Amino acid sequence: MALSRIFEIMKTKFADGEVDSPLQYKYVTRLQLMMSSIGSWPHTQFGRHKLHTVLSLYNLVLNGLCLLMFILGVLYWRQRRENMSFFDSGHIFLCMIFDLLVLVRLLVARTTKYQETIKDYLLEFHLFYFKNRSPYAAKIHTQIHTISGMFTFYVICQMASGVALFVLMPWYNNLRNGMFGKHRPENSTFENSAYYYLPDACYTTLKGYWMLFAFNSFTSYIVTIGLFVFDLLISLMVFQTWGHLKILQHNLLNMPPPENSTTGLYSTEENVKIRNLLKEIHEHHNLIIKFVDRCSDAFSEYLFSFYLFMQFITCILLLEVSSFTADALAKYGPLTIGMHQQLIQVSILFEMLNTKSHQLIDAIYAIPWEYMDTSNRKTVIFLIRAIQKPVSLKAGGMVPVGVNTMMAVLKGSVSYYMMLKALAGEQ
Repeated sequence: MALSRIFEIMKTKFADGEVDSPLQYKYVTRLQLMMSSIGSWPHTQFGRHKLHTVLSLYNLVLNGLCLLMFILGVLYWRQRRENMSFFDSGHIFLCMIFDLLVLVRLLVARTTKYQETIKDYLLEFHLFYFKNRSPYAAKIHTQIHTISGMFTFYVICQMASGVALFVLMPWYNNLRNGMFGKHRPENSTFENSAYYYLPDACYTTLKGYWMLFAFNSFTSYIVTIGLFVFDLLISLMVFQTWGHLKILQHNLLNMPPPENSTTGLYSTEENVKIRNLLKEIHEHHNLIIKFVDRCSDAFSEYLFSFYLFMQFITCILLLEVSSFTADALAKYGPLTIGMHQQLIQVSILFEMLNTKSHQLIDAIYAIPWEYMDTSNRKTVIFLIRAIQKPVSLKAGGMVPVGVNTMMAVLKGSVSYYMMLKALAGEQ
């Protein structure tokens, strides 16, 4: 009872009024704005060709910037690795991995299949276009819409806190150490959120520090958006797919029985209605499978790089936060929670799809096929064969996305963390 009341309160907070398109929903406009800020929203698919051309060039510039940051980070570490502590090296490597991961995602955003998938998601697949089919479909649409709005707001808050702490903690440490005063400590250098192969003046002079601070603030925003918003997009698509599977399962389990209970068979008119219902179920299932296959094709490389880089990111973050100093907890704590949450969130959401698709296999046998005529029974057999195919995505076309993959990544990360922790102790 309490949960339903809380959900009703949340619904009033995040629900929208009457709209003509899913593009007008608040959480979609927020998603569009954030992805446009890194040139990754396919405006041309929605008729805004000039804006898409400008943002495509901007996306290309960001690709070059991410690659440049990675190269400058490598050169910085190579130049100073002999005088650098183990934890400082971990910070440098972490920033370089972030740059590479965002670079991969920005490149994915330039592909036609990615852009077509977003178009299909918002103009064909969204539950907005199915809410008038039945009261149950309208109920599921409302639930998914509310959850999507809440989840988008949560991710935005998470990103804002992460960027603020990652950028401002070094600034606070400089302030606390008297780096901005007239009597600055001798032979001291400014602490920054990211380091690159740049002239020493960027790390020893106040003017150079503020220039690098402004650059790091901008790039930290770009990297954070690249890390979190693409996963938000995937999550919103999974929510919609789960809603479709829920509606499909309900339709399978609630096939109307024969009106004439004496004969135990559908009449000719009822068989016509059942045939239409079976046809609608088949078309709906086919729509789901096609969309999931398109998502799997569009995000295959994206998901592969996600799990590959997560192996290293979670390991390094555990190492950095394990010092348990106030500075490390404030700087890396939210980032550690956020990145682990992303890994768990994406994996569990895809596991939910797998579970729901297996529930469809059980639901198809609940159809009252014994009351149907021969033609409809043949259709049911066809449906049984079609629904045996589970709804799932694979990273790189090979690795199934789900809880098992997540556990493998986490186990590997902990193993590498223990090894690096031992090496750090020896030094």
